[in-house]
Amino acid sequence: MSAEQTHDHLPMADAATAVEALPPQEELTSEGHPGTPAEVAHSHLFFWITQVAGRRDRLLAQEFRAFGVRVAEWRVLLSVSIRPGTSLKETAEYATVDPTTLTRTVDGMARSGWLTRNPDPADLRITRLELTDTGRDLLGRLWPVAERVNLQACAGLPDGAAQLMCHGLREVLRGLEKAAPTHR
Repeated sequence: MSAEQTHDHLPMADAATAVEALPPQEELTSEGHPGTPAEVAHSHLFFWITQVAGRRDRLLAQEFRAFGVRVAEWRVLLSVSIRPGTSLKETAEYATVDPTTLTRTVDGMARSGWLTRNPDPADLRITRLELTDTGRDLLGRLWPVAERVNLQACAGLPDGAAQLMCHGLREVLRGLEKAAPTHR
C-alpha cells in the first residue's frame, strides 16, 4: 500500500490526528521526494487547491444554471455583499475573476438589475459596486445551494479540520501577498 493510500484510509477523530497523519513537509518538496515534479505534484497543497476549486465550480455551475447565474457572477455577488462599495479592481482580486471577464460580467449583472456601478466621488476614474435589492434577493436564494455543496464537500473531514484548513489557507494567502512583487 502506498503512503498516499495509507493516509487516505486512516480513521481520523479530529484535526490534530489528521495533521499527525500527514507526511513531513520536507517530503512534499521535489528535493525531499524522489521523482520528477509530475510524480510528486499530487502531494502539493496547490495541486489540491486547484482540484477542489475546479470541482466545486463545476458543481456550482450545474446548480446555479436553474437560477440563470454563472459561477463568476456568484463570486461577484458574494464579494460585493461582503465588501459593499468595492472597486472593480478590488472585486476582481477578491472574487478571483479576471479583470476583463469582470468588466463584461459586471455589465451583464447591471443590465440584469443585480448591482449598480457608481463613480467614486473622490476619484471619478474608480467605479464602485453595490448590490441592488434584486441582487441581495438572488444572493439569498443562491446561498443555501452553495452552502449545501460546501457541507457535502466537507462531510468527510474530521472535527475541526475545515477550520484548521481555513486558518492554514489564510496564512498561505498572507505568504503569497508577501511574496508578490511590489509595483512602483
